[in-house]
Amino acid sequence: MPRVKLDYPDQVFTFSTETDIRFSDVNLGAHLGNDAVVSLFGDARSRYFAELDRVEAGPEGIVVADLMVSYRAEGFLRDPIRIDVGVAERARASVDLAYRMVRTSDDTVIAVGKTGLVFFDYTTRTVIPVPAEFPHPPAG
Repeated sequence: MPRVKLDYPDQVFTFSTETDIRFSDVNLGAHLGNDAVVSLFGDARSRYFAELDRVEAGPEGIVVADLMVSYRAEGFLRDPIRIDVGVAERARASVDLAYRMVRTSDDTVIAVGKTGLVFFDYTTRTVIPVPAEFPHPPAG
């Protein structure tokens, strides 16, 4: 079975946030759990939207249509991490956000991910166009 391959150029990542791997992020294998990676990516997305002065929910928000994660290295309790976020693709009503989780103490990439987001009007329950002011992916 082919593995998911997610590789994004550095210029895709236009936002970064930092945190540490928490006790609740570690699984029985004593390393960062896959559910925690998804949660940390979601938190980074929320911070990215706040930076853009956008909200994920409300009358007009988003729906996560798909998610992919490629694990590259283990993360451990209290590891300092940086999560980079940016727009990788944009269509009429959707964007793909790219994520890169890096252990900052040694610049090791722990995981790379992507979420496909569809913009949605929760009042009318319909898909809507991406807001005009939402960032475009970098050229090239």
